[in-house]
Amino acid sequence: MRRIIGIACIAALTLCLCACNGLNAIGPKEATGKPSVYAKVVKAPDPLLVGCYVRSRPSEYNRPNKYEFCLVKEGDGYAMLYYVMDGKTLATFKDWTGAVINGDSVTAEYDGSRYFVKDGKVWQMTTTGGPHRMLRMD
Repeated sequence: MRRIIGIACIAALTLCLCACNGLNAIGPKEATGKPSVYAKVVKAPDPLLVGCYVRSRPSEYNRPNKYEFCLVKEGDGYAMLYYVMDGKTLATFKDWTGAVINGDSVTAEYDGSRYFVKDGKVWQMTTTGGPHRMLRMD
């Protein structure tokens, strides 16, 4: 009986963790606060990069990292609200991060991930893989 209860608890916990991974950690509402860091703009961003995005789940990974960003215009500058969750350890980062914007791409200083426009869609390249499709949240 204890074994069945233990298995049921593990299954319930697994379902909760999977369900939580499906929710967005950031979005337009969170990106309305005053940024603590602004992006360096080499060239104004492609309008497709401005907004909030979440990375689609890559099928080649069992426990993929989760990536979300919101690139917002604040006054004369731009800022990037960034969220990353490690799929293995569940460690997270959620905050404004420095970024470098160069026309059709923006690179997050937090981890070096580069987000870029190609064929009218936004994609991501991490320092170890990609490209992965980004989906607009707003």
